[in-house]
Amino acid sequence: MAIDLSKLLPGDAVAALRSYPRRYRSALSPIDDDESIEEIGLRAGPDGRSAVEVAADTARSWALQREALRQIQLDGDPVLHKGVVDASERQWQSPVHETVASVLEQLDDGATELADAVGSLSTDDWQRRVTVAGGPSVTALDVVREAVRVGHDNLGDVERTLDAVRR
Repeated sequence: MAIDLSKLLPGDAVAALRSYPRRYRSALSPIDDDESIEEIGLRAGPDGRSAVEVAADTARSWALQREALRQIQLDGDPVLHKGVVDASERQWQSPVHETVASVLEQLDDGATELADAVGSLSTDDWQRRVTVAGGPSVTALDVVREAVRVGHDNLGDVERTLDAVRR
């Protein structure tokens, strides 16, 4: 289900980002069954990705978006990576070799660092237009809204993947 983030404000984004580690942890925690969550978390779902891979994508996306916010804050005329606002442009160089515990730790750290970055932006930074490589200009608020969308959408993908592989 698509989420409408058109009215999301920075304070709301911080609250949402800080809530994601708990929500991902809840989704990836074992349910009363005999199989270990580690094995379930690493099973590929219908789209070919495991729940751990989807969660790792979230952490990697947030790192990219956190760096974009840093560039917006520090650089007078930054050019951002397309993947900052376009999920189809996020291509990771290395495959995911994570455990459930390690990816949850990355999500914890990533959400905290991203929420802190959101909180550190000045009022002037929020609406200043910056260039996306080969694409349209965006604002810091656009980047933050995409970060919240990534957290939301990928959490849904984690839940759907786990549901499918448990059957």
